[in-house]
Amino acid sequence: ARVFKFDDIDDFMAAVGDGSISNTQIAQQFDTRQETPKSEIPLAALKPARSGVWVLGAGDLATQIAQCCHPVPGDPIIGYITRSRGVTIHRQDCYNIIHEDEKERLVPVSWGETDSLYPVKIQVEGWDRVGLMRDISALVAEEKVNISSITLVSNDNHTVTLYFTLQTEGLAQLSRLLAKMESIKGITSVARVGDDATAKKS
Repeated sequence: ARVFKFDDIDDFMAAVGDGSISNTQIAQQFDTRQETPKSEIPLAALKPARSGVWVLGAGDLATQIAQCCHPVPGDPIIGYITRSRGVTIHRQDCYNIIHEDEKERLVPVSWGETDSLYPVKIQVEGWDRVGLMRDISALVAEEKVNISSITLVSNDNHTVTLYFTLQTEGLAQLSRLLAKMESIKGITSVARVGDDATAKKS
């Protein structure tokens, strides 16, 4: 139970019982700990996880991207070992990580090589003018970024708030796109949703 960061043996047994932790994962943990002391695990021992993230000393535990802060390649990240869903990957400046009480659940992680696209939510504020959406869509297409969802909110002061979910390759592409968006006529602000994440950890 301690190896898998469970404080209570019953929680650990429940995770084994429902299949969250497999016999293979348990066997691999024992093999790893017998062959190499945890304190001596080299960086070369980092193993690629399915989300394109390398987790130090975590075997083949499943990984998932946190929905509260939506990290993308290029963001400084850290892993949080959940009780039943493997390792959740957060941005290091995520509100939930900064205020986490169980610091022993945090594990070092880094971005690996991946061809995956990562969803990022952004908020755009601007004047409600004809052609605004067309100009934004053209710019996003020019940067070869896919828009997976759009929500538009019209405000009383002739402004509009747009929420986009973009499928990006990483922080470099995202930063370039946001900088170009700010130059579009009528746009007053562009921000990444989650920079001040206060959502419940996922």
